[in-house]
Amino acid sequence: MYAATAANHRRAAGDGIAAQGWHVPCHPFLWRAMLAGLLALAGVLGAHAAGQDAPLYRYEMGPALGAAELDGLAPLLPAGTEVRSAQVLAPRPSHALAQLRLARTASGPVLLDWQALVDDPFLTLLPPLAETVVLAPVLQRHVSGNAAVLAWWDVSRQIRLLADADVVFGQPLGDPLFVPANWRGQAEAVRGIEQAFWQEPGDRDLQAGRDAFQRFVAALLAPEQDGMAALRELGDGRPVVLVLHLRDLILLGQMAPEALGVAFRDFGTLSEVHGMIQRVRAWMRDNDYAAYGLLRGGTDSVRAVALTDEASGQTLVARLLPLIGNDQTDVAGARLVYRTGGYIVFEIAAQPASTSTASTAQTSP
Repeated sequence: MYAATAANHRRAAGDGIAAQGWHVPCHPFLWRAMLAGLLALAGVLGAHAAGQDAPLYRYEMGPALGAAELDGLAPLLPAGTEVRSAQVLAPRPSHALAQLRLARTASGPVLLDWQALVDDPFLTLLPPLAETVVLAPVLQRHVSGNAAVLAWWDVSRQIRLLADADVVFGQPLGDPLFVPANWRGQAEAVRGIEQAFWQEPGDRDLQAGRDAFQRFVAALLAPEQDGMAALRELGDGRPVVLVLHLRDLILLGQMAPEALGVAFRDFGTLSEVHGMIQRVRAWMRDNDYAAYGLLRGGTDSVRAVALTDEASGQTLVARLLPLIGNDQTDVAGARLVYRTGGYIVFEIAAQPASTSTASTAQTSP
């Protein structure tokens, strides 16, 4: 707009001079200076216009990682799998928003580790990699060949890679997406960046995958009897291995806040466990929250995840997860078989059990 207005002014001034019959000589050096100025102005305006269309952020790949940098992943990775570091970078000014590690596979990149460098959660929220490294070999040894593994889609992709398990949700579905408040107006652009980077090669029907995943979400948010029936249906006649993590409460609360009231906050480290527990209890009491669980936060902190009301405690997911203050009686048909960190694993028979029986879970040190 500025360039057009200036040109109009110059044109009007020139017309006035011509009408009076004046001649204004111009030295060649002055012409060159004027031309250089106009080109510089065009460059600035062009850069500004390009900046308006620039993406909010981008992924920048780092080098491949050696075995010493893989935190116990190396023995679990299929032969030839490359693990690389990466960053999420903001363009103006350029700075890192998150650090991550991913595996490059034939079915697209698999996110292994994510560390937000801004307010957490940012874009995604992943269980600690160290816990997944402990879980994967257990599933590899004990999940039968005909069982269907039900887990959140990001964990499912990790399990398929590290445990060679038959997962129901293997696509990078992208839900939920934690979009920062100042980007909310460009949420679709954010989703486009994510889908373009994490997509699987070839044609994919993401909508069918999302529809099936919504059935999984609905099952976890349903009353326990209805939810268990829905999980069996997702198994399509096969036994089901259900893998949950305390982190899943935050994702479910993001996707369906009207069905599951969830709050979370980071507290102290385990090195100050007594003071941390006191602060968590005060937080629960001050807000009249119904139940809570503890998991590892974004750094070395401990994160408390709370149910904000008693009705949320009646959902299937809240009945299955070990939440302090919630009903801990067995859920009929779900056999607890393993726990490590924030993970908890159940076996669900293809047909509903006639009675609920207590079971002893194997728990990692």
